[in-house]
Amino acid sequence: MTERTRIESRQELIDLIFKLLDENDAVEWQNETAHSFLQGMAAWLNDADGFYRNIKEARDPNNASWQLFADALQAAAVYE
Repeated sequence: MTERTRIESRQELIDLIFKLLDENDAVEWQNETAHSFLQGMAAWLNDADGFYRNIKEARDPNNASWQLFADALQAAAVYE
């Protein structure tokens, strides 16, 4: 996924997941296995404070949201 998708609802998250599934069929992800994908997601979540600070977004990764989950899914495809 080249650009970050804004998510405000459960349905938008579901739509994003289907979009990610379609993308995985069309392009090569860096983290192709479930293990590497989950490892990338955990690493990104660990560094999420820095991500939000870098994009100058006031979001606390300790407070779960549809957007946090969406950002973690999008990052997990490529994050090491």
